[in-house]
Amino acid sequence: MVRGAACLSLSLALGACDRAHTTASSHAPEAAAPPRSTEVIRRDGNHLVGAGSVYLTQHSHNPVDWYPWSREALDRARAEDRPIFLSIGYSSCHWCHVMEAEVFEKDDVAEFLNAHFVSIKVDREERPDLDEVYMQALTSMTGSGGWPMSLLLTPGLKPFFGATYLPHDRFLSVAGKAAEQFGLARGEIENSAEQVAQRIGHKSSGEGASSAAPIGADDLHAVATSALDRVDMQWGGFRGQTKFPTPVRWAFLLHAARKWGDPSLRDAVRKTLDVMAVGGIRDPIAGGFHRYSTDARWETPHFEKMLYDNAQLATLYLEAGLALAEPRYIAVATDTLDFLLRDMRAPDGGFYASIDADSGGHEGAYYVFTRDELLRIGGPRDGEMLGSLLGITGAGPFDGASAPNRRAAFSDVATGAGRSVTEVEARWTTLRPRLLAARATRPPPRVDTKIVTAWNGLTLTALSRAFEATGDARYRDAALRAADWLWRVHRPTPSGLVRDSNTGHPEAAGVLEDYAFFAQGLIALFQATNRVELLEYAMTLVKEADARFGAGERGGWYDAEEGATPFARSVTLDDSVEPSGTAVLLEVRIALGALTLEESLTSVVDSCLRARANELRANGMESAGWLDAALLRVGPYYDVVVAGDDDVAVERLEHVSRALGASWVVSARVATRGPDAPFERLVVASRGKTGMGAAARAFVCLEGACKTPTTEPTDLRATLLRGWKL
Repeated sequence: MVRGAACLSLSLALGACDRAHTTASSHAPEAAAPPRSTEVIRRDGNHLVGAGSVYLTQHSHNPVDWYPWSREALDRARAEDRPIFLSIGYSSCHWCHVMEAEVFEKDDVAEFLNAHFVSIKVDREERPDLDEVYMQALTSMTGSGGWPMSLLLTPGLKPFFGATYLPHDRFLSVAGKAAEQFGLARGEIENSAEQVAQRIGHKSSGEGASSAAPIGADDLHAVATSALDRVDMQWGGFRGQTKFPTPVRWAFLLHAARKWGDPSLRDAVRKTLDVMAVGGIRDPIAGGFHRYSTDARWETPHFEKMLYDNAQLATLYLEAGLALAEPRYIAVATDTLDFLLRDMRAPDGGFYASIDADSGGHEGAYYVFTRDELLRIGGPRDGEMLGSLLGITGAGPFDGASAPNRRAAFSDVATGAGRSVTEVEARWTTLRPRLLAARATRPPPRVDTKIVTAWNGLTLTALSRAFEATGDARYRDAALRAADWLWRVHRPTPSGLVRDSNTGHPEAAGVLEDYAFFAQGLIALFQATNRVELLEYAMTLVKEADARFGAGERGGWYDAEEGATPFARSVTLDDSVEPSGTAVLLEVRIALGALTLEESLTSVVDSCLRARANELRANGMESAGWLDAALLRVGPYYDVVVAGDDDVAVERLEHVSRALGASWVVSARVATRGPDAPFERLVVASRGKTGMGAAARAFVCLEGACKTPTTEPTDLRATLLRGWKL
């Protein structure tokens, strides 16, 4: 979350911004309420009572008469001709909690809002489609965005004021002047709101401009190398006062390094992964990564833990570990996934959304330690060693406590303590559970038990890749269990995916990223298990995404279904902490096209990338996910079929592509079977491919054209590295 207040698009006598001028009509058209599975029934003066979302439930006893985003709320705003106060946030957002305590719990604020506005609260994780549209509006009006997002809307749902966090007095001042001007200068407000809506609608139209030339290898290499100008080569990441992991960008740079063997790109990726792995942004006690760093050194984290961050970072570290021959990166990835399995997995197998930054009313209180606490846990001898290992040797910034890190090498700590490296490593292994136990005595941070389809799809990918990289069946089995649960509960009928569920109860309708990320996870799990039904599920999701969100020939897929969001339907070109839904869907179609040999899957990818080529060149790293898909089309992109009945011989060949961790390879295994088997009907690339006697054979194919099969792992590896360097 980004803290800070933004300004009015109209001055509203505040003198905060220049007045907006427009000749648009002052009458906003009516907007249909987005479909929802249920309407929350009003109780005790707050319509959020009984909501499934943890975030909405947190606000269900505020004195503000909150509504969820619903037809009831929108109809009331139109019927009473009231402006809407729209507040968007999420359950683990620290500044959302602060604003609740300072503003929404206050009776004077509630009295004013209840008298003059219809107040709507939205969980951005449940409704990313609404969040995306209104975040575009906020950044259009103010130049920046973040959460909590605070917007004032006309009854037609068009924004005329935007801010993030607002303290109590400032909030009341803004709300008071807005209510006054809504009556006195209604036409001006409507015109300003219409102007914002038109800007967002134009930006989000989804009609890509045709390009004379598709984005090619030279374009992609140029974007990757130009990104180096922004890299902090001392502390890793992109330069700035705060740093987010942004795994989608580092994945693209890693893939570019693998494509061209560029040492500068490789070193930038390595530096970033090294510093993040030992910095305070990574929890060395429980595992997993926090949301972002509040400093340039990755030292002091903002303590939320998000499923989507940890799943993507685990996948990134796994691939980097294989590509750069760094076993310690594999260890970071598996430690992260072990954290997810222990602390963020639901009993039925899905994975929870997030863990809060706050506990006991204080940010980070659950995670930080003082030197004295370490001395009590480890005793005089081991306590001092723990302080050196975790970088906690004096007073820290959290009331004397510090966020632990693992910057100190075992060898350096051993030298300072007069102990052997082996002894220090052994003591750390023994003491780490004690530190976890000490944390367990503290008030725990809240876990948002919402299960989000898209983020679970990212987790399927990470778990599947971890199984392939390590052979640890725990990761494969966890992925299979989660995938089975998601397919049963989040797609209960052929009517489509749901976005999320709470305690097994489906909530909002699925958006594009739910279809795309889930499909990608299913393909990764298919490669790890060879279970053809997983591929069938992925194909089904792609077809449903086409039907619900539009065709790729227009330059992408819309983020949400028709009518789900007001005044704009976005095709997202920018990638943020996650890749855009369209970017992932492009990669999914490339993989499925290679396995099924359905030319239409990849022809849509090519037309989509061509339609957006000029925008992608201009956006550069802001569209890293799209660029990753374009890099796969530059290729070569190989499908590998390993055929044979001898498990040992087959495993020798399958291990080659698994050990490469190559993004440009999709694979399948085929045993002796009849031509009408379901596997061969779907995985067309496997047809006619068999072993040779007792020997297994690997067939490497490029868009249906196959090279001479090989029985030798060294030959297979050399073939898969043609056109790639690492």
